[in-house]
Amino acid sequence: MRTAGRHSFPSSHASSAVAAALAYGALRPVGARLVPPLAAAMCVSRMVVGVHYPSDIAAGAALGAFAARAGRTWMGGPTDG
Repeated sequence: MRTAGRHSFPSSHASSAVAAALAYGALRPVGARLVPPLAAAMCVSRMVVGVHYPSDIAAGAALGAFAARAGRTWMGGPTDG
């Protein structure tokens, strides 16, 4: 699989999609069910179009989850869940 450039690790699309899904889910309970499938679709689409490897997506998703958790802690929200 060929990537579009040298700077594909981690996937910034996956990072931002996962962070946004977790943040929105924390703010709106209905978002906890509706938004994650959209984030997953974004992650899968990056592999389908051939611009990221699965490891790029996994690292990006982990980074996004960490960023959302850190932001929630920094803002003084609950850290469980």
